[in-house]
Amino acid sequence: MGDLRAAIIGLGVVGQAQVRLFGDLVHAAYDPVHGVPYPAEAIAECDFAVVAVGTPQAGDGAADLAALEEALGRIPPEMPVLIRSTIPPGTMAGLEKTRGCVAHMPEFLNEREDGAWRQSRDVPFVILGGQPLAVEYFAVVLRKVTGVQVHECSGLEAELVKYTANCFLAAKVTFVNEMARVCEAFGADWGPVRDGWLLDPRAGHSHTRVEGPGFGGRCLPKDLSALIKASEGAGYMPEFLWAVEETNARFQHEGVAS
Repeated sequence: MGDLRAAIIGLGVVGQAQVRLFGDLVHAAYDPVHGVPYPAEAIAECDFAVVAVGTPQAGDGAADLAALEEALGRIPPEMPVLIRSTIPPGTMAGLEKTRGCVAHMPEFLNEREDGAWRQSRDVPFVILGGQPLAVEYFAVVLRKVTGVQVHECSGLEAELVKYTANCFLAAKVTFVNEMARVCEAFGADWGPVRDGWLLDPRAGHSHTRVEGPGFGGRCLPKDLSALIKASEGAGYMPEFLWAVEETNARFQHEGVAS
């Protein structure tokens, strides 16, 4: 594996984490926002590319895949590609029709500075989805680079694992904000109630503090919105996710709970 060379496309928070993760394997790195020439020759010399460009929320609430499409369009079609960007369900199915070797490894870095998973190596698992040959190719590299268990699945399943994780956290933050307001209505403080609730190990400590009016940040709002739009496009009306989004918007409008 020491002779392998990797190209990292996208150098935001996730992309920089990939540079650190793949370390000595990185032969080329590029981000269009830096305004530097595209290193086509250096990228062509690589054995595989890691794409970590942003997929921000578009005007209609869906994920904007323009940066992903641009990045893939400039990578040699025969080069294996590992996508670390968050992508809506069904994206991999389309990519697998146009690229010979493409896999999806969603990233689970913590956005908060005090989060436990600040580096890709901190995450105690790897989700790797794609066609069998693509998964086999990247699983060998990732086991050596990360040193953790690789959960192999289809591209669609990998996409949905990521959205399930983020939408669960969005729902959890919404739930605790609601319970904090219920406590306030009765004249109780959420802190001691939370302490008692968390004695139940099924609750899970993360995302249970009420530190602001609902959830925000770069990931949870856009990913919740993207999954809602993708579900609607698939013919399913996700009423629970609608309620989470609508309730969070109400919390943010009302301000921080006491």
